[in-house]
Amino acid sequence: MSKYLSIFILFVSFSVCSTAQNYIDIQGTRLEQLAIQIQEDTIIQDRFKADSLFTKALVNTLKNNNSFNFSFDSLHSIKHIISPDRKFKIFSWQIDIGDGTYRQRAAIQLPTVNGQLKLLPLFDQSDFILNIAVGIYDRQHWIGAIYYDIIPIQFQGETLYTLLGYDEYTNGISRKIMEVIKFNNDEPVFGGDYFSYPKDPCFPLAPADRFVYQYKKGSNAIIKYDTTTKSIVVSELTSTEKDLKNLSTLVPSGNELHFNWMNGKWTLVQKK
Repeated sequence: MSKYLSIFILFVSFSVCSTAQNYIDIQGTRLEQLAIQIQEDTIIQDRFKADSLFTKALVNTLKNNNSFNFSFDSLHSIKHIISPDRKFKIFSWQIDIGDGTYRQRAAIQLPTVNGQLKLLPLFDQSDFILNIAVGIYDRQHWIGAIYYDIIPIQFQGETLYTLLGYDEYTNGISRKIMEVIKFNNDEPVFGGDYFSYPKDPCFPLAPADRFVYQYKKGSNAIIKYDTTTKSIVVSELTSTEKDLKNLSTLVPSGNELHFNWMNGKWTLVQKK
């Protein structure tokens, strides 16, 4: 091998290594590969390994300057959404723990003036709370959910945020969660007396600090925000076995329920 060829190979090798070390995954391409493994791997140990690697890779990527502005356009297998006022971003995902139930992971990223990372991990405590519809919690005692929408509301001089999320929960039951959060000194506070609705066997027993809707897995019950009417639309539920207390039989009836923000609460106003 000639001296010049050797020098060329060394130069190329050094360039590749340097590029790999300096590569910033702002699109989320590498993260997506691990996220797919978390969702699809059939071996539980490999799912947990992928989850650990994904968490470390995500944090390392976010440590780069101004990462709050990273788009992660290629990262589709986990949810990452930003509030409409760009005050925070949430990453959330779930892992099948092998017994028919799921554990949620999440972190909130806040923007900073100097572009440095400010990341607040959330710790899922759902398994240890008997009634998840009741209770105001900090991020150490989070009710796990995969968030797909953020609705900011101005109320009494502060901004409240309504989070819409889902939880695959068990083999037979899924649930969707509507929850209001606020920030105190950059720390999230989850839940509160922000819901008003009549007694219904499909609703959480009032008063509730978050609206938890449980139904038959795969039945596609919805909780979504309608930007035109500024209401939260919820599927009315009925039972396939005429037993509204049996959550695994609850499916959408075809009717919709509408919650409007009135006097500081999401209030059930009509059926359609």
